[in-house]
Amino acid sequence: MPIKISSELKKQVEAEIKKVLPEIVAFRHQRHSQPDLTWQEEATAAAVEAELKKIEGLSVKPGVGKYGIVAILTGSQPGPTLALRADMDALPVKEDTGKTYASKKAGIMHACGHDGHMANLLGSIRVLTKFRQHIKGQIKFIFQPAEEGGAGARVMCDDGALQNPDVDVIFGLHGWPELSCGKIAVKYGALLASTSDIYIKIRGRGCHAAMPHLGTDQVLIGARIVESLQSISSRLIAPHEPIAVSITKINAGTATNVIPSTLEMSGTLRAMSIETRNKCQDGIRRLATSIAEAHGAEADVSFFDNYPPTVNHHEPTRFLEELATDLFPAEMVQRLQVPTMGGEDFAFFLERIPGSYFFLGVNDGRSGGYPSLHHPGFDFNDSALESGMKMFVHAALAYSAFE
Repeated sequence: MPIKISSELKKQVEAEIKKVLPEIVAFRHQRHSQPDLTWQEEATAAAVEAELKKIEGLSVKPGVGKYGIVAILTGSQPGPTLALRADMDALPVKEDTGKTYASKKAGIMHACGHDGHMANLLGSIRVLTKFRQHIKGQIKFIFQPAEEGGAGARVMCDDGALQNPDVDVIFGLHGWPELSCGKIAVKYGALLASTSDIYIKIRGRGCHAAMPHLGTDQVLIGARIVESLQSISSRLIAPHEPIAVSITKINAGTATNVIPSTLEMSGTLRAMSIETRNKCQDGIRRLATSIAEAHGAEADVSFFDNYPPTVNHHEPTRFLEELATDLFPAEMVQRLQVPTMGGEDFAFFLERIPGSYFFLGVNDGRSGGYPSLHHPGFDFNDSALESGMKMFVHAALAYSAFE
């Protein structure tokens, strides 16, 4: 049976959102001006904790997974435990937004919108406390550090963020510049890719550049490896399986007349399943070592696996889709058909419990396009907060009745 929220409850929630929105926007701007890098979120965590402790009836536990915070709101009736998550860290990017609240920390900014994610969750908490009588069970609010490569979700899970009480389902969102402002996009199954770093070191015999026959040409070998790696997607992996293999850094040589004895290259591998990721890694290793050997050199190949793929569970995703369909006009809800090759450590939560991750549109339709994530000009769109808070608040209120 489709979700059907009463018009009266919708009006009440919307009214409460509008009440808290000015202060929530101010909080976002303040955090935007004072960003913290991965595993350096001490000040950010302290600011969030201070805001949470102002909210009556909320249990607040800081220091979960170092800088993580878990807050719990207990409803008026028994029911499931639902979790809502926001990440908190910023990026080593020099801001170029021109905003009055731009980052005051040189070379650091919220270029991925985590300031908006924090504000969205904080606002949702403030609204939900007004509807405690409608809540069945408990709601956990997870403020997570170190999403940007630090695997903060895994650290928080290992530190018990999903226990005491055990979480039954978890939801999260990400502001998305490719969607119009306030639009909700869901996807069943794999939404975001696994992320792995590629490291290749070629070792051979360097020589004078005018006498290449006296050595092995590591630069030539490296070029042939880079070119050959493109056959991974076209020949090793099925055409319907999305992957990305990109070499992004190459370092070799000290002079124009010397063929170097070593060359190092690195890059990224993205895949939608662990099986495909492992198959790609085997292929990369085989190609690189074989090409190097054919030229009389050696190649050492290694990988660092960062995040697994973010794979949404079916029933929680169906819940989000039905919820969004009831809350918004049809044109503001989209079911995505293809994944994106970005990575997200929300995947660690989804490996442990059911849940779903969705996109919240932030694009205001400006000329030239909205700045992309990780771009110096990106800034989370405050106008999207109302839609994001509606999704979080109503998800918490409606999930216990979902069938």
